[in-house]
Amino acid sequence: MANTKRERMEDVSVAYVQALCAKNGYILERVGRDNDSVDVRISCTALPADDCLAYSPMLNVQLKATYGNFRQLNTGDYSFALPVKNYSDLIKVNRMIPIILVVLHMSEDENDWVIHHNDRLEIKKCAYWVSLKGKEPSDNEDTVNVRIPQNNILSCDKLKEIMTKIAKGEEL
Repeated sequence: MANTKRERMEDVSVAYVQALCAKNGYILERVGRDNDSVDVRISCTALPADDCLAYSPMLNVQLKATYGNFRQLNTGDYSFALPVKNYSDLIKVNRMIPIILVVLHMSEDENDWVIHHNDRLEIKKCAYWVSLKGKEPSDNEDTVNVRIPQNNILSCDKLKEIMTKIAKGEEL
């Protein structure tokens, strides 16, 4: 039996982040149990940049893939309906390893997700990231609408910038 649509969406979101890690020379590990709202862990085996303070920075990532729960606001930023459990985990301030939310905005049409050409492989649309560390707890029962800045596109350069900040001891 083939994977469900939801499972295939998750696999494409992992492939997206894996490609960014491969380009930067980082290691991506899938976390076996998502009890702590961590789907993948990214690590760098050295310094991500010359002016960093710490070797081997790590980043935890909660991955989401959606075509329906992602809408653009009047400001240009995006809103994503995140399950309350994930939100509560991601706002914690006392985590050993920093964590971000990554949302892959996908087309509803599965034929648009991954497209093969003779000279390239495309993952359509893109992923956005946000750190929710220190946000206020929510009394909502199901989801919390999370605001993601329109400029927070997760790219190769942005991932390197995030890892560099971690290695410098800076907030995301």
